[in-house]
Amino acid sequence: MISRFIPALVLALALTACNTNPLEVTISRCPAVAVVGDTGTLTRFDGNGRADANVMFTATISDVDVTCSEGDSVSSAVSLYIAAESDGKIVNDTITLPYFVAILKDNSEIVTKRIFDVTLRFDGNGYAVSHEVLSQYIPTIEQARRYNYEFLIGFQLSVDDVAFNMER
Repeated sequence: MISRFIPALVLALALTACNTNPLEVTISRCPAVAVVGDTGTLTRFDGNGRADANVMFTATISDVDVTCSEGDSVSSAVSLYIAAESDGKIVNDTITLPYFVAILKDNSEIVTKRIFDVTLRFDGNGYAVSHEVLSQYIPTIEQARRYNYEFLIGFQLSVDDVAFNMER
């Protein structure tokens, strides 16, 4: 008889522990964040062609994260890292790279696009990194409810840079 009671007790405790409504849907008005396809990497060459031996450095955008608070308005902060590695070809020197942040509304309409510059200082081993934090503010929750916003991030690339990224 006790063997029948134990499974029922375990089931009751498990259901009590959940204590959430599986039919309840929570909609977040925080923007989605993504690095745009082939724009997350930038490779620069020394001018002697686009061979692996001629790579001066490769930079990447990584560890993109968003924190957000919702109330009468929606405020968000996007954190990302931009790092570059030169395999020792550039040491104890700085470079400045352009990257963009575009804010889209409803996955199709560009609301704004801004280009930022990041300055990276290479250490003695040919490695550089910068932590960037960007903010977005939607003044009213009604505006946030009306549209789906999205942060898109990437390097501001030339046509040749895009072609190189697509080929590799």
